[in-house]
Amino acid sequence: MKKVIIATMMLAVILTAGCAGIGSSPAKTVESFALQFDEGNYDSCYTLMSSDYKGETDLAGFVGICKDVNPDKYEFIEVTKEYIDEDTSVVDVLVNESSVAIKFSLKNFIEVEPEFEEVTKQIELVKQEDEWKITEFPYVLT
Repeated sequence: MKKVIIATMMLAVILTAGCAGIGSSPAKTVESFALQFDEGNYDSCYTLMSSDYKGETDLAGFVGICKDVNPDKYEFIEVTKEYIDEDTSVVDVLVNESSVAIKFSLKNFIEVEPEFEEVTKQIELVKQEDEWKITEFPYVLT
């Protein structure tokens, strides 16, 4: 009986240690925000924001910002790096950034064409209650 109790306690410790890091990395927070935003789950995105951000912007204001962003400005591709320094972090993300090119031609006089460029942008996070939270609205993930 004593061996069963010890084995059960050891298993519980191993499982707890193995699960402690799930979903708690800055990169996972950023990826989760991008996914939830794409699905229109703005309230879930709001839970990923820092307490300082939430102190300045309520949920209704946040949802308003989400609905007002230009969905064609950025296209999230992937997280490329994360830098962690105790309770702060920076995550590099690769995105397609669009711009408008105005071209002149003899046939149409003025042509407006979208142009895309892969660029790396940074998102700052802070650790609060063992979870990574985004400090400013991440337009590059929208």
